[in-house]
Amino acid sequence: MNLKQGLELSLARGRDPLPDHRASLTRAVIDLATEHPEEFYRQAFPLPLPLRRRTKVLPRNFIVRLTGRCNLACAYCFDTANRASRDRLDLPTAAKIADYVLAVPGSKPLISFLGGEPLLNWPAGRFLIETIRREGRARGKDPYFNITTNATLINDGLARELVGDDLSVQISIDGFEKGHDRHRRYPDGTGSYEDAVRGLQRLRAISPSAKVDAQVVLTPGNTNLTGIAKKLKTLGFRRINFLYLSADAGCPSAGWTSTAVGELIRQRAKFYPYFLQSAIRHHPEVDMHFAFLVAAQPTGPNGLCGCGWSEVYIDARGDLYSCPKLYGRADVQPLGNCATVDPTVPLPVRKSSRCADEDCARCWAFPWCQGGCAFQCQKCSMLPAARREPTQRLWCDLLRAQFSRAAITYRLLRRFHPQSLSSLRSLFADGPA
Repeated sequence: MNLKQGLELSLARGRDPLPDHRASLTRAVIDLATEHPEEFYRQAFPLPLPLRRRTKVLPRNFIVRLTGRCNLACAYCFDTANRASRDRLDLPTAAKIADYVLAVPGSKPLISFLGGEPLLNWPAGRFLIETIRREGRARGKDPYFNITTNATLINDGLARELVGDDLSVQISIDGFEKGHDRHRRYPDGTGSYEDAVRGLQRLRAISPSAKVDAQVVLTPGNTNLTGIAKKLKTLGFRRINFLYLSADAGCPSAGWTSTAVGELIRQRAKFYPYFLQSAIRHHPEVDMHFAFLVAAQPTGPNGLCGCGWSEVYIDARGDLYSCPKLYGRADVQPLGNCATVDPTVPLPVRKSSRCADEDCARCWAFPWCQGGCAFQCQKCSMLPAARREPTQRLWCDLLRAQFSRAAITYRLLRRFHPQSLSSLRSLFADGPA
């Protein structure tokens, strides 16, 4: 059976029952999408539409740096690698940031707090939440807040503050204890896993419905996505966001050899049936980035990078940057300051819609990728790498496989499980929840 025949056969069978409640999805399609996603997609479906020229938009996601200090010494911290300052946001500057956020047109701003470890300067975070919540609602806005934390500092008092209908907590946790503690350690070398899980438990103790999500950095030797997802869901995490340790944009070498990337590609393939089963059961949040790729169909995403367009990074001085991963680099200048820029005008982001290199120019997926994202394929569309990573072709292979699986998944769910597709797309339809 060739790829096209496999698709035709699967669609003709309609709603044949399958094990594990995967009714109407034939084994042929699952196997083809798992093992040969790109070939399957390119033979069975039209190629992506021509590149859509993006119009500049105003930011909706405001990522605020509360402090550069951190109580951990993670081995792969890009903030440290970029030599970012250890400063902390003071309340007068926080007030200017609040004014800027509220002045940007839009009814549903998302305010995300980063560090360092943001809980080391939580008075500034608390001030921003109270100010933007109060004044925003008075102006008819519906703000939402998110904090990314290592969770080790969450005590009972902080837990009560961090649970709310308009607030979610994203804990940096890398799955299993061994994989987590290899990189996320205290300065004395002690692992932080147990303290991170304890922070989760304290939030859950306040409310079983507390919005607590997981941010997982996959590293060589720690790429068992299925096992990690099952473990984190068992612990009580709501949503999971997978990132790949990146070697560009100032990070130290990530250690991704060709063998390690090849293993990641295999683990991604093994994870796909698990995601599919979860999506059919209305739980696509086991992988939020892949769920986004599915939700962006049928045309696909218009680029992976929203830096400087839909989101902006604000440091402790109120300076605006395109991306937190680029902050602290000597060759990256701010886009302005929140106290002086016009909040009704798109930021002066220099982002070309042209292919970054010859490989991009030849790639069928460029209209969807548009140069990549360092967290997803080791390419930064904002800052083209000075040298090509030896493993870059493998990373692009991985990303094209993800694009292909997302397109196949969308069509399968639309035909056989429309309610599951609606559940998946609702994750992104109305903003954060």
